[in-house]
Amino acid sequence: MISRTPLVVEVTRGPVVESLHQVMAVVVNENGSVAQYWGNPNFLTLPRSAIKMLQVLPLIESGAADKFNLEAKHIALACGSHRGEKDHISALSQWMEKAGIRESQLVCGPHWPYDEKSAHEMIRRGQAATPLCNNCAGKHLGLISTCLHFGENPEGYDKYEHPAQKRLRKALTEAIKVDHSKVAHGVDGCGIPTYGVSLQALAVGMSSLISPKESAARKAASIRILDAVKSHPYYVAGSDNFVTAVIEKSQGRAIIKSGAEGVMCGVLPEKRMAFAIKASDGAGRAAQVATATILLQLGALTEAEFRALSPYTLPEVKNWKGEVVGQMRIAKNA
Repeated sequence: MISRTPLVVEVTRGPVVESLHQVMAVVVNENGSVAQYWGNPNFLTLPRSAIKMLQVLPLIESGAADKFNLEAKHIALACGSHRGEKDHISALSQWMEKAGIRESQLVCGPHWPYDEKSAHEMIRRGQAATPLCNNCAGKHLGLISTCLHFGENPEGYDKYEHPAQKRLRKALTEAIKVDHSKVAHGVDGCGIPTYGVSLQALAVGMSSLISPKESAARKAASIRILDAVKSHPYYVAGSDNFVTAVIEKSQGRAIIKSGAEGVMCGVLPEKRMAFAIKASDGAGRAAQVATATILLQLGALTEAEFRALSPYTLPEVKNWKGEVVGQMRIAKNA
């Protein structure tokens, strides 16, 4: 479907449509050619955490992952935005021990685990939030590990001119086909640069994981990344999470990653397709509903899987007593 009209996600309360979210989306094939889109495919956006699978390429290609004997779960954490659950923190701690990294070297900053149960447990124990609780800790360990592999001082690895960021820009330039040294950039929530590119370019970048053409090393790295995410979705996100649920339920037919401000990117390996989605108002809840609908349309989710994922695909609106009072859904006239 080609439509200049964005997808519209409506939120109802009783018979009344209480809120509307516009969502733009681009689907490309393995060669990066546009197959479908809704809204403006040239919409400039910041990918945030949605392209972590691309950001982990230097960790694999450099040989750093092998040097420090990283397992698939560690690669998944580098690609993910973890929820700070016990197993996440344990695997990250194991990674630090393997590479000889101190937690104080992480500049992502602390925040409480996104998983409420884990956060409440830390509070009960009188523990403070640490950088390992940060959802981007895996990405940061990947950046530091690559620096150590090359014998570089990792201090300042978050800064634009540091070798770690130059490597990232090179990998993103190759994958996304946009020169990242010439585009506007801001600072992500975890402190590293994030670059403004079009929604179509993000989809093209994700498609490069399906059919990389740069080198044998890029092909091997891409396969390893997709296999790690497919086999360890819990480490990509965590419990009670849309990303984890979709990867698990589809058995890897849909490999997706969310980013802040309503961004979602992913690949459909069997369909040889990739996509990028952006809720224009930054609503993550709308990006999830739109993503699920597109995955159903593309055949990456079956009708039965879509229904089984109804807490995410057709989420209910509830009041404080837990009563269902409305629903989120794609508008019928969209």
